[in-house]
Parts: sequence; C-alpha cells; structure tokens
Amino acid sequence: MRNNSEVRRQMFEMIECWQQSGRSQKSFCEKQSIKFYTFYYWYKRYRQHPIAIGFQTPDSKSGFVKLQIEKPAPAPSVEIKFPNGAHLFFHEPVSSDYLKSLIS
Repeated sequence: MRNNSEVRRQMFEMIECWQQSGRSQKSFCEKQSIKFYTFYYWYKRYRQHPIAIGFQTPDSKSGFVKLQIEKPAPAPSVEIKFPNGAHLFFHEPVSSDYLKSLIS
C-alpha cells in the first residue's frame, strides 16, 4: 500500500490538472477513470490544505507568510466620455484651458 503523503501528492496533482483542463469534475473523472466521489473527497481535502492553495510555503515554520502588495495603477484624475463612445483619460491634473481646447 502506498503511503498517505504519496497518495495526497498524486491526488493534489490530479486536482490541479483538472483545474487547468477547463472540464467539469464529472467529465474529468470519466476521462481519467476516477470515481467521482473519490475525486470529490480529495478535492475537499485539497481546499482545506493550506499548502495546496498557496497560503504558506512548505518551509514556513511560523505559519505566517509575507504578503506582497503591488501598487495599483493610479486612477485617472480626469476622464472625458464623448457621445461617439470615445474616452480620454488623464492620469495627471490638466488645466481647464487645455481641456477646452481638446473639446473645441
């Protein structure tokens, strides 16, 4: 009999293949000749497993993972919508005179 960690690793890999396949769980199981209820059992375990879904790394001893936040793109400070559907976005302040010259 295979050890539990080997079975878990194989099933988690199978679940990741299913996620990338774009198929339904049932369709994927039929194609892979896996019983659906077995797959579903492992899928529930996969969702509960923190390493499988990226909450921590295997070498993380404290249980905490450094959160990296990327700066979002700056929101436009001025947006002009024209009747024909065209949009103009300015990400920096512009003078009202400049806007008037664009519109006229």
